[in-house]
Amino acid sequence: MFHSIRKIFAVFTLLLFVPIILSAQTNSYLEGQDSIEIKNIEFKGNNVIKTDVLKTVIRSKETSSKYSQFIYRIVSEKLGSKPEYYNSDILVEDIKQLQVFYKRSGYYHSVISYDTFIDQGRKGVNILFNIEENRQSYIDSIVYEGLEKLPQGVQSQLFKEPIIKKGTPYFSEKASAEIGRVLDFLSNNGYPAARYDSENSGAYEFMSTHNFFLKFVFIIGTYCTFGDATIKIDPPRKDLVDKLVIRHLDFKSGEMYNREKINSSERNLNRLAIFESARIDHPSVINSSSSSILPVEIFIRPRAKNEISPEFIVSDEGGYFNLGLGLGYTNRNFFGDARTFSANLRIRTQDIQRWNFDDVFGVKGLRDLSVKGAIELQFQVLQPYFFTRSLSASWTSSVSAEKQELYILSILRNRIGFSNQFATYTYGYLDWTLERVRPDILQDTVELESVLKVLRQEDQPQFNSILTLTLQRDKTNDVFSPTEGFFNSISIEESGILPKYLPSIRSGLPFTQYYKFTLLGRWYRDLTWRRFNILAWKLKSGYQNKYGESKYSQVSIPLNRRFFAGGSGSVRGWNARELGAMPSELIQFGGNFVFEGNVEMRVSHFQGWGKFGFINLENILGVYFLDFGNIWSDITKFAPKDIAVGAGFGLRYVTFFGPFRLDYGMRLHDPLQREGKRTVFQKRFFAETLSDGVLHFGIGHAF
Repeated sequence: MFHSIRKIFAVFTLLLFVPIILSAQTNSYLEGQDSIEIKNIEFKGNNVIKTDVLKTVIRSKETSSKYSQFIYRIVSEKLGSKPEYYNSDILVEDIKQLQVFYKRSGYYHSVISYDTFIDQGRKGVNILFNIEENRQSYIDSIVYEGLEKLPQGVQSQLFKEPIIKKGTPYFSEKASAEIGRVLDFLSNNGYPAARYDSENSGAYEFMSTHNFFLKFVFIIGTYCTFGDATIKIDPPRKDLVDKLVIRHLDFKSGEMYNREKINSSERNLNRLAIFESARIDHPSVINSSSSSILPVEIFIRPRAKNEISPEFIVSDEGGYFNLGLGLGYTNRNFFGDARTFSANLRIRTQDIQRWNFDDVFGVKGLRDLSVKGAIELQFQVLQPYFFTRSLSASWTSSVSAEKQELYILSILRNRIGFSNQFATYTYGYLDWTLERVRPDILQDTVELESVLKVLRQEDQPQFNSILTLTLQRDKTNDVFSPTEGFFNSISIEESGILPKYLPSIRSGLPFTQYYKFTLLGRWYRDLTWRRFNILAWKLKSGYQNKYGESKYSQVSIPLNRRFFAGGSGSVRGWNARELGAMPSELIQFGGNFVFEGNVEMRVSHFQGWGKFGFINLENILGVYFLDFGNIWSDITKFAPKDIAVGAGFGLRYVTFFGPFRLDYGMRLHDPLQREGKRTVFQKRFFAETLSDGVLHFGIGHAF
C-alpha cells in the first residue's frame, strides 16, 4: 500500500513539474536565439472579441511564407514580406496593449498571459495568448455638474440623445465622445468658451460590482451673442458690396452664438464663384463678464472679375474618349448681385483613335461614318441667391451640332434651372428646357433597308418643352476619388404637357409627349480603413415611353434623350453606343429601357513606395472590374439572357482634379453573338476574348 501511494505521488510530481521544465527549456532556448521565426499566433479564451481583431492590436506577427520572403529579398520589399522574429520585449508590450484594448472595451478585470511552444525540429515558435475576459463593467450612474444655469428647455434638448446611458456597458471612448457631444452642444447654444473640468471629473469603480460611477463637470463660461459683422476684402473691389456677403450668413447680429452656423456660413461663401476664399473669425470670449457680444470679422479674397481661359478637353462624356479645344470667358459679379456670366466655345472629337483618316482626308470628309464629334457655343448666367440662400437659379442658352455615325444632330437649347439644398447632403434640381432638335440623316451612306426605314422616321425636326426634376443625396467623402459613402439620385423627366395646354409656346414644329424615369446609385467602402482596397459599385436603371397623342403617332423621342449602353462609364467590354438587345444596325438609335451595374476593386498596390522621378507611385491604383447591363427598345422586351457581362482591369493616376483612367474591358457574355459563341467559355481566350477587348481612356473614375 505504501509503495502504491509513493508511485502515485511520483507520477503527480512528474506531471506537475514537466510543463515547468519544458517551459523553462523553451524560454532558455528562445533567449539564446536571435532570429527564430514566429510560425503561429493563437488566442484562447476570447469569447467576445474575435481573434482577427486581437491580431491587429499586437505588434508580434506571424512570419510570411518562404516564397514571400524570397520576393522580399530578391525583387522588392514592397512586393514580398519580411520574416517575423520572436522578441520577448515586444511580447511583453503585446500583453500591455491587449490589456489596454480590453479595458477600452469595458473589460477592466481581464487577465492576459502567454505561452510559447517550440515546433517540431525547432524551426520556429508558436505563441498562445491566454485570455480570461471576466465580467464586463457597466455604468451604475452618471452625474453632470455645472449645467444647472442652462435654461430648462436647453437642458432638456441637451440630454435628449446622450451617447452613454445608465445600465449600459462602460467604454472609455464613448465617455470621451459624450464629453465632446456636450461641448459641441454648448458651443452651438451660446457658450463658445465652455470647457470640461477634468480635475473634478472622473470614472469611479465600485469594487463590489466592478461597475462605474461617472462624474462629468463642465464650466460653461459666458453666454454670448453675435455682434455686428465687419467685412474685409483683400484686394478691395468696389463692386463687391457688403450685402453680397451678409445675405449668405446663417446668423444675424443679436442671435445666440452658434459655432455650426459660423462653419455653414463659411461653406456658403466659399461656394460662391466670385470668391476664392472666405474665413469668419471673432475675438476670444472674456469669461469674467455675465454677457458678451462677439463682433464678427469676415475675411474675403475675391477672384478676378474678368477672365479668359483656353481649354484643352480630355473627357469621357457620353462614354466616348473626347479630345478637343475650347475658349471661355467669365464675368464674376455680372451687373452686381454676385451673378456670374460665362461664354464657352468647345470643339471636341469623339473616339478619334477609331477615325478612318484615309476617307476623312479623301472624298467623304467629315461625313465619313467613322467621324464622331461635336461643336457647341454656350452662354450661361448663374444667380446664386434667388429669394433665399439655399436656392439658386441659372439661365443657359446653347447651339450645338453632334456628328454620329449616320446622322448630324443640330440642337438649339434654352434652359432655366433652379437648385436647392434641402439638407446637408440633399439637393433638388428643377429644369425647364426648350429644345429644338434637327437631325440631318446621312442616307447616302446607308445600304440596309431596315436602317433606312428607321432613318426616315427619325428625319424630322422637333420642338420640345421638357421639365426635369432631380433629387440627389450625396454622402461621399470626396468629390473626385470617394472611398466611403454613397450617392443616390432619382430623375423624372416629362415632355409635351406645356405645348399641349399652352399652345402659345409652340413653334409650329411637332413635339413629343413622353415621360422618363432614371434611378442611379453609387456606393463606396474602404475595406482596409487606409485607402488600400476600395470597393465601389453602381446600379442604374431608366425607362421612358411616349404617352397621349404621341403614343399613336410617328413622332419619336428625340435621339439625344434616349438611353445608350457601352463605353467607359457603362459596360466596358464594348465601345460607346455599341451595346443593345436589338439588331446591331439599330443599336446606334438607342433604347427606351436601360439596366446596368458595375463593381470595381481599386487597389493601391504601390502604397508607401514614394516617388520614382516625377511620378508619385502612391497615386497609381490598380483597378479590377465587372460590368453588366444592356438597353432594350421597351421594358416589355427585357430578358435576363440579354444582359451583357464584361470584366477587365485598368490603371488610375490620381491628381488634384481627379484621376486619369485607362481600362481594358473584355466580353464574358455577349448576347449579340450567335449560339455557341456567347460566353467566354465558348471562345478561345487569347485569340478571341482577349484580342477583342476594348481600351478606354478617360478623366475621373468610371463612377
